[in-house]
Amino acid sequence: MTNKIKEMNDYLGGFKDCLQHEISFCSAECPFNLDVNTFISRLQEGRFDAAYKQFRDATGFPFIAEAICDGPCKSSCPLSAGKGDSVNLPALEKACLTYVRKNEPTFYNLPGKKKSIAIIGGGISGMSCMLRLATKRYSVTLFEKSNQLGGHLNSIISPDLTEDDFNLQMQHLDYNIEYNREITSLDEIISDYDAVYVATGKDGNSYGIRTDVDYSALTGEIDDPSAPCAVINSKGVFLGGSLLGRDSVNAMADGLRISTAIDNYLMTGNLKYPLHKTTEIQIDDSLIKETPSVPVSDSVYAKEEAVEEAKRCLKCQCSACRLHCDLTAYTHKWPLRLRDEILATTAPGKSELHATPAVRLINTCTHCGLCRETCPESIDMDGLIQAARIRMHKLEKMPWAFNDFFLRDMAFSNGEKSYLCRKSPISDKCSYAFFPGCQLGSSAPELVTDTFEYLLDKEPDTGIMLGCCGVPALWAGNTDLHLDELSRIRKDWESLGKPVMIIACPTCRNRFKEDLPEIETVLLYEFMDKHGVSELPGITGAKASETVFSVFDPCATDPDDTVRSSVRNLCRKASLELEPLPVQEKWTACCSYGGHGAIADPVFASDVKHRRISESDNPYITYCINCRDAFMSVGKRSLHILNLLFDREPHENTVTQRRKNRELLKNALLARYGEEPVPMEELSMKLEISPELKKKISDDYILESEICDVIGFCEKTGRTIYDTEKDTYAGYKKIGNMTFWAEYRKPAASDSYVLVNAYSHRMEIELEMVWNGEKIDIDM
Repeated sequence: MTNKIKEMNDYLGGFKDCLQHEISFCSAECPFNLDVNTFISRLQEGRFDAAYKQFRDATGFPFIAEAICDGPCKSSCPLSAGKGDSVNLPALEKACLTYVRKNEPTFYNLPGKKKSIAIIGGGISGMSCMLRLATKRYSVTLFEKSNQLGGHLNSIISPDLTEDDFNLQMQHLDYNIEYNREITSLDEIISDYDAVYVATGKDGNSYGIRTDVDYSALTGEIDDPSAPCAVINSKGVFLGGSLLGRDSVNAMADGLRISTAIDNYLMTGNLKYPLHKTTEIQIDDSLIKETPSVPVSDSVYAKEEAVEEAKRCLKCQCSACRLHCDLTAYTHKWPLRLRDEILATTAPGKSELHATPAVRLINTCTHCGLCRETCPESIDMDGLIQAARIRMHKLEKMPWAFNDFFLRDMAFSNGEKSYLCRKSPISDKCSYAFFPGCQLGSSAPELVTDTFEYLLDKEPDTGIMLGCCGVPALWAGNTDLHLDELSRIRKDWESLGKPVMIIACPTCRNRFKEDLPEIETVLLYEFMDKHGVSELPGITGAKASETVFSVFDPCATDPDDTVRSSVRNLCRKASLELEPLPVQEKWTACCSYGGHGAIADPVFASDVKHRRISESDNPYITYCINCRDAFMSVGKRSLHILNLLFDREPHENTVTQRRKNRELLKNALLARYGEEPVPMEELSMKLEISPELKKKISDDYILESEICDVIGFCEKTGRTIYDTEKDTYAGYKKIGNMTFWAEYRKPAASDSYVLVNAYSHRMEIELEMVWNGEKIDIDM
C-alpha cells in the first residue's frame, strides 16, 4: 500500500507561473503597454473622459501618440486570425481624443524632490522622459542643440501639433530647457546631475556607451553586458530612443520607460534597464467569434459607433480556469486569490483567532482536476485544496457538518448491513472479483445483481466485494480513516486470493490505481466490450432508439482513457445514435458529486449540474451512477450504460431508500449464495410523508429514521411545542453532532404520524430545568 499524499507546500510553487496578470496581446504589442482591457471597458460604457485619462497616462502626449502610431496592436488581435476583423483600436483612440470634455492634466501640489536629472536631446523620447520625471517633481533640465523641440518628429507630423500637446501636458510642471546647447561630452554636465538620459536621436552621440542592442536578448539586469546603460562617475546614465534604432512611437515609449528606470535608480541605487512588456497569455479558441468591424462613417467614429466597436473586444485574459473550472467561475475569483484565502484559512491556530475565508470553498471543490488539465501552466488548485482539507482536519479546523453525512454513509456501506465479500458462488477459484462501488448498489441494486450474473456467465470464477473505496474519508481530509479503509480492502482482496478487480465506478478505479497499485483492476465496461454483450436484454430486445444520445464522460476519466471508446462501442452495439458533447468530449468536468460539496454549498452543486446539462438537449448516457443521479435530480433524461444493456428503467431514490437498497442488495446476493438474509433496519413508527417533503428532506440529507427518532423522543419526553392553529407538534433531538427538528401531527384514525416539515442544523440548544411549566431531566 502506498501513501502519495502531498503537503500544501508541494503545490504552491506552481502558482508563481500563473498567467492571471499577463497583459493582453494588444497591450503587449502596444509600444506603451496600454492596459487595453480597462481602456476598452471604459469605452464600452461610453466613458470617454475616463478612457482619455488612461490613454494619456500611458502615452504621456496622447495627441502625438495617436498621430504617429501605426496600430501594431491590430495584427495581434485574435479576432484577426482568419475569423473576422481585429478591433479597430487606433480609431477608438481617435474617438477618445475627439469626445473628451476635459483634456487638461490634473494639477497636484506635490513637494519637489532634491535629485536632478539631465536629458540630452529634445526629440520625442527626451520630451516624454522629461514629462514623466517632472510629474514626479524631480528637477529636470533638457539640453537641445537646436532651437526647437521635436527632433525628427517635426518631419512626420505638424510641429504645431507637437508644440500644442507639449504645452498642454506640461502646463502645471516645472522644468528647464536649454536650447541651442549641444553636449559634446558627459564631462560638461555629469557632475551637476544625479542621472542622465541620452536621447540624441539617430546617429547621435552615445558618449562611449554601446548602442548595438539586441532587444530580444536584453534582460534589463545590471550585469547584462548588452544593456545600454552605465554608471559613470557614480551617476546612472541611460540611452534610448532613436539613438538605439527605435522608430518614433517606440522612441516615445522608451522615454517613458527610462523615466521609471531613473526613478528606481535614484530611490534604490539599482541600475536596471527597462524592458517592453511581453505576454504569455493564452485564450480558448471557443471565445473567438467572427464579427465584422464597425465601419468609420466619417473621419472619426460617432460616439455610438465607438461604443459598438469597443464591445467587439474579447478583453483577452488567460481565462482557462474561469472558463472550465466550476469553482473559479462560481466564486468569480482567480487562482492567486484562492491560494491566498486557502493559506489564510489553513494557518495554524484556532479559527476564532485567524481569518478563515475559504472554509466553505475548500469543502466545495469537486476535485475533478479540470483546473490542472486546462491551465496552460498546469497549476494544481485541485491538489492544493485536497491538501488543505487534510491540513484542516489535522488542525481540527474542518467543519464536521460538511462531511458528517458522507462519513456516516461510508460507515453504513462498509458495515454489517451492507458490506459483503465472497468468492464465486459457482466456482472454487476466484480469478476475478466484482467491485460495484457503494453508490451503484444504493441507487440501482438490480444493476449490480444483473451485472454479477453476467460476469458469472462470462467468468464463472468471479467473486464479489460490496463496499466503499474510502474516498469520502479522503475528501473529508481524514487520512487515518482513509488508510484504515484501504487496509480493509487490501486484506479482503488477499482473502479472495488476490483476484483482478472488475470495477464499475471510474472514481473507485482511480483510487485503486493510486492508493492500492498492487491490485490489478479493469473497468467493467472495458470487460464487457471485450467479452461481448450480444445476449443482454437491452441488446437482444433491440430497444428502438427514439432519439440521439450523448455520452457524458465522468470527470474521473480523461481523453486518453480507453474506457471511453469501450462505452461508445457498447452504445453502438445497442444501435444508439450518438452525438458528441461540444465541451465534455474534450474536458471532463464533474457532475457536482465529486468532493461531496453539496452540503457545503448546495447552490454551487445545483449550478454545476445545470452547467453540465446545458451542453446538449440530448438525453445522456453515463457510466458513473452519480452522474446519472445528479442529472436526473434536475430533470435531465439520463441512463447509466447498465440501464441500457440490461433494459432497466432508471428511478430516483431518497437518501433513506438508498440505504435500504444496500440492504436489499446484500440480501439478494446472500440468497444467491444460499445464505440467510441479514435483518433489515425498520422505522420505529409509521410515517406519512408527501412526495414533495420526501424530496426536500432527502435533498437536505435527512434520513426518515432520524425523523422517527425525533418524534419518538418528543413523544416520550413531552418536549414539544403545540401550534393550535395548524394542530401540529414541533420538537427536536440531537443525534450525533446534528440537531434535527420535526413538525408533525399525531395519529388520529390511523396509527401513522403525519410529517409536516423537518430540518436540521449544527446548533446545540441549551435546555433549562423547566419545560412548559414542568421540571424535566435535561440529560435525557
